[in-house]
Amino acid sequence: MERLLQDLRSAIRTAHRNVGFTAAALITLTLGIGATTAVFSIVYGVLLRPLPYPAGDHLVRLWEELPGGVSPAGNRWLSNHTYFAWVKHARTLDGIGAYATYDYTVTFGDEAARLVGSAVSPSVFALLGVEPARGRFFTPEEGEVGANPVVVLSDRLWRDRYGADNATLGRSLIIDEKPHTIVGVARPDLRFPDNRVVFWVPNAIPPVTPDGTRPFSALGRLRSGVTTAHAEAEGTAIARSLIRPAVSTELFFGKGGPVVVHARPLADDITAPIRPALLVMTSAVTLILLMACANVANLFLSRGIARQRELAIRAAIGASRGRLVHQLFTESVVLSAVGGVLGVIVATMLMRIVPLLAPARFPRLDDVRVDAGMMAIAAVASLFTAVASGLAPAVRGSRFDLIGAMRGADDTSGGGFRGPRARRLRQSVLVVEAAFAVILLVSAGLLARSFVRLLSVDSGYRADHVLTARVHLPESAPPERMAALIDRVLIRLRTTPGVTGAGAGNMMPFMNLTAITTFPVSAVAGGPPVMTRAATYIVTPGYAEALALRLHEGRVFTEADVLPGTRKMLVNDEFVRQYLGGSAVGRQFSALFPDDKNTATEIIGVVGNVLKDGNDRAPQPEIYFVHGSPTRRIQFFVNIVVRTTGEPAALGPLLRNIVREADSAAVVEQVAPLSYLLARSVDQPRFSMMVLTTFAILALTLASVGLYGVISHSMAERRRELGIRAAIGATRFDLVRLVLREGLTLTLAGVGIGLLISSWLTQFMRATLFGVTPLDGIAFAAAPLLLIAVAILACACPAFRAASTDPALALRAE
Repeated sequence: MERLLQDLRSAIRTAHRNVGFTAAALITLTLGIGATTAVFSIVYGVLLRPLPYPAGDHLVRLWEELPGGVSPAGNRWLSNHTYFAWVKHARTLDGIGAYATYDYTVTFGDEAARLVGSAVSPSVFALLGVEPARGRFFTPEEGEVGANPVVVLSDRLWRDRYGADNATLGRSLIIDEKPHTIVGVARPDLRFPDNRVVFWVPNAIPPVTPDGTRPFSALGRLRSGVTTAHAEAEGTAIARSLIRPAVSTELFFGKGGPVVVHARPLADDITAPIRPALLVMTSAVTLILLMACANVANLFLSRGIARQRELAIRAAIGASRGRLVHQLFTESVVLSAVGGVLGVIVATMLMRIVPLLAPARFPRLDDVRVDAGMMAIAAVASLFTAVASGLAPAVRGSRFDLIGAMRGADDTSGGGFRGPRARRLRQSVLVVEAAFAVILLVSAGLLARSFVRLLSVDSGYRADHVLTARVHLPESAPPERMAALIDRVLIRLRTTPGVTGAGAGNMMPFMNLTAITTFPVSAVAGGPPVMTRAATYIVTPGYAEALALRLHEGRVFTEADVLPGTRKMLVNDEFVRQYLGGSAVGRQFSALFPDDKNTATEIIGVVGNVLKDGNDRAPQPEIYFVHGSPTRRIQFFVNIVVRTTGEPAALGPLLRNIVREADSAAVVEQVAPLSYLLARSVDQPRFSMMVLTTFAILALTLASVGLYGVISHSMAERRRELGIRAAIGATRFDLVRLVLREGLTLTLAGVGIGLLISSWLTQFMRATLFGVTPLDGIAFAAAPLLLIAVAILACACPAFRAASTDPALALRAE
């Protein structure tokens, strides 16, 4: 203990005497430990922290698919056929529940608001293993079709709207014009399915009928000792034993192979969209920490040159090699400990900033917090940096030839901080840094290329200068009331200065609901009918112009298309490709839908594919009908799209006033420029790209600083050699070339190793990339070129300083 205290005091004095070295080492360690602590704390909170439910690891998300088939908008559903058969014969599950998240119109007195609620079957609360804070949850009878409507409030809604009044239970809450009895209040930590939900209503699972399939999101709980593979096998066997209607099944699940049931742990399912990006970030920050350790190790090795005589004197008066290692390593531990404390401060700041920069639907961010777990991560990172950055220099510094070290010779065979072996160690560390920098630069380049490709996809519309809004009427409102609202709003908008186009539709880009229909058409006149499945838009004239849809053939809707007679229809390129195969304009179909009553339908135009749910989605068949044509009307809610000449957001208040004047009961929500919705849809890849690019810049900085330090110290050690070269005729250009060659040789070695490792590591990034391959040539070419350019700049200063060496002074100094 006495020796430890002596070494601690010595380390503190040494750090105080070498302020420049101490500052450089602390800054490097603080950034490395801080970034590592923040990222690993986020990864733990999002991916590894147990769900806040009893035995949460037994909760699973259930869904089925027809392999090869594509569900609308990539939905993952369980059918009511599989559900009712499975709950009767389940041996792997303790139960199955249905859940869904919707926007509801909730009335508080005279005020109507759109709130997010969840429809859950009564079994969901039991599956989660939660108890209400007040009142009760739903009874099985309340989950039946036609039961009296009830509601459970979240703690947040209970406090915000009811002032945490215990007399709230038993009151009535109007949801979508229906009075619901408040029967319970949930605990504050219940955030199922996500933290947007502020109340829960019963979800009645539709009964099985011979001609109908009804899908839903499903939750299950595994029995003790059962794995997800067991549940999948049981569910698949039961699902394949059922006879289900082909038309409605393919409508929701697409056309594919025999049904397969999947079960995934709920925690994994919630975080699945962000998991690949977090794993990439974890790998990146690990490389940053290793580079920080390498830089500090090089600082220790370089500073050791000046301390060689001091250590030799200690050895001469009796200090053993182990004693010297202990002293040098203690200095590393002290620096790492201080860097760890500062790193915790940096990590805390980063963890508070991340929610502001992260995508809006970044899962489980509420579970990321400053706690003992974060402190443990910082402690482990600090200990790792102490060993990784200090142990090798400490061991190396204790090995030297005493006589040679005392006179400061460079060719001591014993090594120490001077000599060829020490120089090779510093150079090897630098090669590793360059390799790590290349890996991060390549990875950042791939994400940047992927993001650019994502933004460059033709989404089928122009998002600039477009304002969007969703307007809801009470569900009891007759179709005529919605039609009158649409007419009044569009007439006012089209006469507003600065508006160049306005339209309305049942759907618009980035709407979280998709209307789909299925119907038979003949691909070839007189040929057998083909059953189609298509996203179905009902729009007004002006909708296509407001969104600037790409018209490829024929024309778009006009006011004349609303008149009685043949119903007009637009189709998209994907519909033509999958179902028609040739020219579409002019094709007519009689009785397209069962309720048509001999209404004929004619295709009048073909538009480009609209990627409604994001640029990373595959195009789907789409059809368009004009609002007001036979059997096709917009009901319940409408999406307004307005094209302007100026900033669309400035039109928002006026749009709200126009809707309010058209119908005082209408509720307006989600008023936003379409360009904002498009930008928000790529929040996740943008966030991943920004984080990895930041790490890559930091890695580039660390590599360049490390190279500068190694070359500078190398030139300081070789002053006599440089003086001799200059004395026998070497020009300034020769000396500059010598230094640059040494620096670039190390850099190129690191580049080669880094590219080789990158070609393997980037294969694991495939899930995070869009439109580029993991071996993208541009990313693999740009990364080494950038590093080499920075390396030249890092070597330039030592090179010109070495070229300016006065031979006489250099020789005299030795």
